[in-house]
Amino acid sequence: MSQKELLINQIEKEREILNGLLLCGSKVEEVYHQSLVVDELIEQYMQYD
Repeated sequence: MSQKELLINQIEKEREILNGLLLCGSKVEEVYHQSLVVDELIEQYMQYD
């Protein structure tokens, strides 16, 4: 599996965590932190193009 494919899988995993936090009404700080994790991974992915 290529590095790009691994990154895509990681983005999907972290987005699922973010969605779960949103659905269960987690604290704003937790949601914000997780959104930063997803944003960072997306930035890394964009560097591959």
